[in-house]
Amino acid sequence: MSTLRWFSLAFALTSLLPLHAGEEEVPAKPSKPFVTKAVAANRIASVPDYVSAFEEEIEWLDFGIDSRSRFEFRDQDYRTTDLLSESVFYQRSLVYLGVHDLLGPLNFATEFEDSRRGISDRAESPNEANHTELLQAYGELRFDDALGGDPVSLRLGRMAFDAVDRRLISRNRYRNTITAFDGARLRIGEESSPIEWDAFALRPVNRSVDALDESSEESLLYGVTGYVRTFSPRVLIEPYWLLSDQAANGGKQLHTGGVHTYGQIGSSSWDYDFDFAGQWGESDGLDHQAWAAHAEIGHTWDHPWKPRLGAWLNFASGDRDPGDTASGRFDPLYGATFAFYGYSGYFSWQNIVNPALRLSFQPMEKLRCEIIHRGIWLASEDDAWVRASRQDPAGGSGRYVGQELDLRAAWQATKHLELEAVYSCFFPGGFVDQTGPSPESHFGYLAATLRF
Repeated sequence: MSTLRWFSLAFALTSLLPLHAGEEEVPAKPSKPFVTKAVAANRIASVPDYVSAFEEEIEWLDFGIDSRSRFEFRDQDYRTTDLLSESVFYQRSLVYLGVHDLLGPLNFATEFEDSRRGISDRAESPNEANHTELLQAYGELRFDDALGGDPVSLRLGRMAFDAVDRRLISRNRYRNTITAFDGARLRIGEESSPIEWDAFALRPVNRSVDALDESSEESLLYGVTGYVRTFSPRVLIEPYWLLSDQAANGGKQLHTGGVHTYGQIGSSSWDYDFDFAGQWGESDGLDHQAWAAHAEIGHTWDHPWKPRLGAWLNFASGDRDPGDTASGRFDPLYGATFAFYGYSGYFSWQNIVNPALRLSFQPMEKLRCEIIHRGIWLASEDDAWVRASRQDPAGGSGRYVGQELDLRAAWQATKHLELEAVYSCFFPGGFVDQTGPSPESHFGYLAATLRF
């Protein structure tokens, strides 16, 4: 079956099936739509969550400071050829200033980022450090009652945001630097609207450690995303289409179309989250067809600790035959990986079969904890474990990459201070044994975030 037919079938099933679960009436226009309980999938579409009104008397001014310090240790890092072990200190500061409802429909916003790395002797990379940079700077025309009470806005300039469930476009949470884009973005509706549409034409911003960041002259990103919340909380539907056009390294022109849907099943104790993406076009002169999916179901118990057990499967196709004239490895574009596929950072939405169990609970009002156990296989045994740059083109090393155990605790110590601890252990499998050194790998960090 072709990629387009898979996409059409998935859209029909995920859009219609949940509507028959339960018999309660569904509100026509929810003021607070249900948000997914899937890990890391809730988006920041507009203003960052650390921002608020400067003072009650100055409601037209938004202001916020977010300063995060993080100490990490890594033992046997599979992302490096020599399995590096080291400790690293990261610091990232964000400052946001926005003006709205002061000059009629014209609004402005700027956000500064300063990201630095210490202790390590390695050369700094743009994924780790970005010194004193303009992360966002845009002007916006916003009309609040343009369409039956729903706002319409047009932004021009530099911006950073999440789309859909963050798997393809993300405002990075964990990484010490944040992905930004230059261009135009048109939104009809907002996060609380029954129906919202978001269209954009952007150039990715190339990050530089010391020099000013500049938008890419060789890459373009176009997209349209939709958010249908009319049937909340039973089902919320988010269709999307993206076009990534890159001229560098042989060139890529990839269309990605899919649908994300989530909601409650019957009573509020059960929830689900599905995403299906088909991808087609050209990659490095090869015909490209690939696909990826996420399927999750969770149950929350009526208990003071609010325990939830979630089970999910991540899948992304690999290239079945690296020597032929077709490309089959799914490209995750500008999406997030941390929490989705493992806290170690060893895996992404590429050539992967990844079942997992996650137990989350809240033993205190301001203390959130989770335990995640993941299994990892290659979707195509001939293709690579991408993040580790390991591959057996003959396919003789099997598919089983290993298992990962992740632990996390986050404590909101005060209104302005959050403390976080993470530990991750990777247990290598047969594929790792057959393609190089295969020790256990350990990763962890302690982080403190101040917000004002």
